[in-house]
Amino acid sequence: MTISCVRGTFSDGKSSQLTAASLALEADHIVVRNDQGIELFRCLGEQIQISSRLGHTPRTIRFETANDGPSFESLDNDGIDHLLLPQRAPSTLLHRLESNLAWVAVATLCTVGLMLWTVMYGLPKGANALAFSLPPTVIQQTSDSTLAVLDRTYFEPSELDDATQQRLREALEPHILNDSTSLHFRQWAPNALALADGSIVFTDALINLADNDEELIAIAYHELGHVEHRHLIRRAIQGSAIAITLFLLTGDVSDVDILVTVPATLVDLAYSRQFEVEADQFALASLTEKGIDTVHFYNIMKKLGAYYGDQAEQEDSSTLLNYLSTHPQTQERLAMIQAYGSGKRPLEASSNP
Repeated sequence: MTISCVRGTFSDGKSSQLTAASLALEADHIVVRNDQGIELFRCLGEQIQISSRLGHTPRTIRFETANDGPSFESLDNDGIDHLLLPQRAPSTLLHRLESNLAWVAVATLCTVGLMLWTVMYGLPKGANALAFSLPPTVIQQTSDSTLAVLDRTYFEPSELDDATQQRLREALEPHILNDSTSLHFRQWAPNALALADGSIVFTDALINLADNDEELIAIAYHELGHVEHRHLIRRAIQGSAIAITLFLLTGDVSDVDILVTVPATLVDLAYSRQFEVEADQFALASLTEKGIDTVHFYNIMKKLGAYYGDQAEQEDSSTLLNYLSTHPQTQERLAMIQAYGSGKRPLEASSNP
């Protein structure tokens, strides 16, 4: 096979203009001419750099070491190989693998399988190990900054009077306090959350929803379950790792294709549902150890499920979907609590036995 020249486009490196041209090897020189035969560039053959052959992507030949110098680009990969790289095989092993659809399919399946394994098993194990190795100062700083952000974005100051707050502190603090934790009250929708250091935030709406202190204690133990298992830190680590992985794969997390982001989001939500189940189990075990009937946990969870269900009907389905996306279905949780408390007392009992 005799190749006299290779067709492509030439850039002088000084402007964005591309010129249709031909590249030829004349003695020991590389010569580039336009379609009118006018010489555009000439250099010794040893002064060029040829990009690697990757499938059917264009090859770039640079005439200077700087990336912004003159260059020639062509889709004629075979022509470049025969004209400028006669001592090499016409196609490299990498090119042959990329040109074989079967090997491409196998490589794709292996890559997808490795990614799934990493996200489903590798990340949780790594995040768990890292979360439990963080120093206390990092945990404390994380908690302080989290509460500060929530105060700026979602929370309002509590409207509970001082007497009510004092009574609740006396009822709740024996169950939740240690050397670094504290109890906070804020105005927001019925909810409670635990900070990484073990401090717990109760909202006024949740307190008003509860019929007695035991229901709030049950919620407190649920939140302490998140602390015990380092759920907040683990989820932050896992979420960051997923975002970094998407960035490495796509180069831009702002315009990632939905086929990439949806699976990652579902995986993250699966982590959250698993964490909620672990926190529920911790709460049930703690209540039993303290001699508090698990009926209180059942009742407050039933009220929360009913509240968010009613809100979804009054507003739109997104409220309920947002709640259920990170929490197991209410009926599943109630069934688990009921199964745990079976043999002790009917869990449909009143909140004020």
